[in-house]
Amino acid sequence: MDKKPEERIFAIANGTIVADAPALGTSHDLRAGRRAARLPPLNLFRVFDAAARHGNFTTAAEELCVTQSAVSQQIRQLEELLEVRLFRRMPRRVELTREGTALASAVGESMALLLRACERIADPKAPVILCVNAPPSIASRWLVPRLKRFMQLNPQFKVTLLASNDPVDFDRQDIDVAIRWGQGNWPNARIELLAPDRLFPVCSPALLREGPPLLVPSDISRHTLLQVVNGSFWGAWFGAAGAGGMAFEETLYFNDAGLMLDAAVQGQGVALASRLLAESDLKAGRLVRPFDLEVETGAGFHVLTSPDFSEKPAVAEFRRWISLEGRESA
Repeated sequence: MDKKPEERIFAIANGTIVADAPALGTSHDLRAGRRAARLPPLNLFRVFDAAARHGNFTTAAEELCVTQSAVSQQIRQLEELLEVRLFRRMPRRVELTREGTALASAVGESMALLLRACERIADPKAPVILCVNAPPSIASRWLVPRLKRFMQLNPQFKVTLLASNDPVDFDRQDIDVAIRWGQGNWPNARIELLAPDRLFPVCSPALLREGPPLLVPSDISRHTLLQVVNGSFWGAWFGAAGAGGMAFEETLYFNDAGLMLDAAVQGQGVALASRLLAESDLKAGRLVRPFDLEVETGAGFHVLTSPDFSEKPAVAEFRRWISLEGRESA
């Protein structure tokens, strides 16, 4: 039995022959496909909603603070895009067609949803979400223990804390406040020093009891040195202590200052730490300071905010609060 040639369906769309298009059997279907593929500009629906509610283009124009001609033109544009007639034009008023009535119901519901959403956002009694971004080390060791106090003082603010060392771009990231360590040269940001970076050695009490004694700064060379990979200030500290040019038996490197301090707590060696990062461990007795000498690094932790939104009430209050906390710790 001969096999019939495969049947193929052709349709013409915008002057182009389209093969294998069974869903485009009629010109009406083609128009429906085009309509579904693109949503008209949303401002046209705003104009349509006003005209549908008032049943009059002139009254709609007064509500929207535009001319009657502008309303008429935008309604015509919407009708052309949808390829349906939305209004019957009467001498002194307009009436919705069947298609217009169906669209008016959906548009009215959508506008009401948008209005309620805007009211919730603008409600001064509604909780304000504040997004804070900080490196993992200072986020976990210094900021987290304090956030509860901030929210108790400001119950209208809710804080979302993100831990990251990534570069900050307030124009592209949904961040209100960032904390970063450095020398204060970040572009496109309002920068305020949280605390200067004065470093001093720390170690676990067990290391002092069980390891080689730490009587003078040069004794540190007999222990494992703990430091971060992106730079160390041990040389500056030993120089200030008058013990420069020493060789060390062993050094462990970490990509995060918090991990370095965890290693120090576990007795794996001696680390250089700032007061902000080591504060909780020092208070709890997990770390001790074998020497009081501190060295300035010229850097420190800074609070970064967007220049455009740094005076926004929630951001301004957080800036004020964290500045006080930083001064108390330093």
